[in-house]
Amino acid sequence: MDIDAVILAGGLSSRMGEDKSLIKLNKKTLISHVMATIKPQVNKVWINTNKVLDEFPKDIQFADSVQPIIGPLGGMFSALKKIESEWIQFCPNDCPFLPGDLVKKMYEKKNNKHIKALLPLVNNKYEPTFLLCHRSVIRTITSFIEAKNYKLMDWVTANNFQGIEFFDDKAFVNMNDPSTLKKYQDE
Repeated sequence: MDIDAVILAGGLSSRMGEDKSLIKLNKKTLISHVMATIKPQVNKVWINTNKVLDEFPKDIQFADSVQPIIGPLGGMFSALKKIESEWIQFCPNDCPFLPGDLVKKMYEKKNNKHIKALLPLVNNKYEPTFLLCHRSVIRTITSFIEAKNYKLMDWVTANNFQGIEFFDDKAFVNMNDPSTLKKYQDE
């Protein structure tokens, strides 16, 4: 499979109050948890960040090509412009419990060759920041950015997409604020 991953770490971390990539959960940064789990599942891992993270090589990091920062859609657009792999698996930087079989399960459950976007479905709720997409979706993302429609699910539903059911709620927990982080410390 020609699949690379992109960890989305270019957000403002406004609810957390500090850069989520650098926050530690059980003595390890959140982004390191994500990197350790996603790396064995793909050919290469990239990091979309708007400031250099010293913990990782600079040549795998890239900034949003859309300014001002428009959220995950901007990171995905920038990745689709930069990365040449056929498929890209996206993951947010603040989900330390993501499944060790995320990519395999998503790709293998694709029910036809016309599907160009796959995303987890957990308790009847889509998790669009964990999108696995074919690089051809760059055509539709460009039109959404030009129209200033930055809503991730609006763009996903404009593509031939499929939800893949997952049953582990914890796997997709975002560490968005200090209380959530505290809940999972030393668990």
